[in-house]
Parts: sequence; C-alpha cells; structure tokens
Amino acid sequence: MSGWDIEPRGVGSILIKVLGLVEDPDDGLEKVVGDVFKHVGEAGTAAMSEPIATALGEYAKYAEPQLNGMVSTTGRCVSGTYEAVKAYIDGDLEMAAEAQEKAAGVGVPRIPRLGDR
Repeated sequence: MSGWDIEPRGVGSILIKVLGLVEDPDDGLEKVVGDVFKHVGEAGTAAMSEPIATALGEYAKYAEPQLNGMVSTTGRCVSGTYEAVKAYIDGDLEMAAEAQEKAAGVGVPRIPRLGDR
C-alpha cells in the first residue's frame, strides 16, 4: 500500500518503552495491578469492619479479571504490532527480491556506438 510510511526503528523504540511501562518491576503496570489487591486487603483490615472488609474483598474479586486483562491486552497489542511491522518489513524484502530477480533476467542492453545507426 503506497500510503503507508512505517519506520520500523521508531515503532521498535515505542514498543520497548511500552513493554518497560508494563513490566518495570518497580512501578510497571503488572506491579501496580498486584499492589491494588494488596492495598485493598490492607484497607479492609484497617477499616476494622467486617462489612467493609467483605465489600472490598468482593470488589477485588470483581476487578481482578479486568485489571489482569488490561495487562494481557497490552501485551497482545505490543505483540500484534511487532508482528504487523515484521510482516511489513518481510513484504518489502520480498518485493525487493522479486524486483532484483526480474531485473536480473532482463539482460544487458545493447548500447549503440557512434557509427552504428
């Protein structure tokens, strides 16, 4: 498609940044999601109220699949983007190889000399 202008190095650097934001052990998305449940449990304990602790526990059960899904979806987006750019590059390489192959079969053009007509 002639309207595309993908710079694989630029896409790669963005993917690396996104993965860093997801996987950073200090403050990445995976850690933040894990910390949410830890803090919800601590809040339930600090409330010193069985109904509040129960409500927070129920919230954690409800929210866990969505929050973990957010991490999984981000990972799938990064992976899908990588695969799409790789296919784009492979397609360019394939087209270049085809063009070289066709050009190799053309032969050497005859260039007329000055007295030839």
